[in-house]
Amino acid sequence: MSSPTGRREAMACLTGRGVSKRASCRYLGFSRRVEGYELRQPKKDQELGARLMETAQQFPRFGYRRSAAWVGEGEDRVKRLWSLMGLSLPRRRPRRRRCGSDMRLLGAVKPNHVWSYDFVHDRLAGKRTFRMLCVLDEHTRECLAIEVATSLTSQDVILTLTRLMRLYGKPEYIRSDQGAEFTASRVMKWLRDQNVGPAFIPPGKPWHNGFVESFNGKLRDECLNREWFRDLREARTLIENWRQFYNHQRPHSALSYKAPAQARLEMSKIGVGFAV
Repeated sequence: MSSPTGRREAMACLTGRGVSKRASCRYLGFSRRVEGYELRQPKKDQELGARLMETAQQFPRFGYRRSAAWVGEGEDRVKRLWSLMGLSLPRRRPRRRRCGSDMRLLGAVKPNHVWSYDFVHDRLAGKRTFRMLCVLDEHTRECLAIEVATSLTSQDVILTLTRLMRLYGKPEYIRSDQGAEFTASRVMKWLRDQNVGPAFIPPGKPWHNGFVESFNGKLRDECLNREWFRDLREARTLIENWRQFYNHQRPHSALSYKAPAQARLEMSKIGVGFAV
């Protein structure tokens, strides 16, 4: 009841029961100016509040921490205004935790150590389905490619990996589930010829491929669920635009809120090894 809002609520409770305002203030020990007092935000808070509102409208899935990194302000100050402005997202229902434990595959320790790839499905405005092949560097969290097509075969997987290896070099391992396109004999032979080890996760355990699964959730949450693709060409353009934003602008919490491309550049400057 020490805040102006709490004092006004206490007065409203008494006046609602027929007590006069003068008597309510005397009984509660408040000044009679409490009811008409308006809390004024400092000008600097008003300016930051406007920037946060603009950020929340542009990136509705950003929380206060990522928004603080985006606008370049301290987390404590942004958290206070974020709460006052009611910008917090509804909390998601937590998933039921699995019982027991299992062995996890080791994670990447340097760029180009482990890549992950997986398929994502979506629909065009005309209900036609299409697929996306997402390739991720587990260490830098950089999305190396999102191939979009109505169908993607094992040959498309090989062509995509060939192109990426020319750009970034060869990874030591590629992690994936045991989908038909990844376990095809031509893909396995091609990886063996390239001296790249396949790292398959156990069937029915997508949490073993957590990096790409987390990325797929962001892709769906921030791009696919917000866009209405009229045709495949538009889908390719908008998804590639989001990939560029994700790599070069979007703050990543696991990288101290740096963008993945920035993290890769800094790692190369300090001499973190790249597999070739």
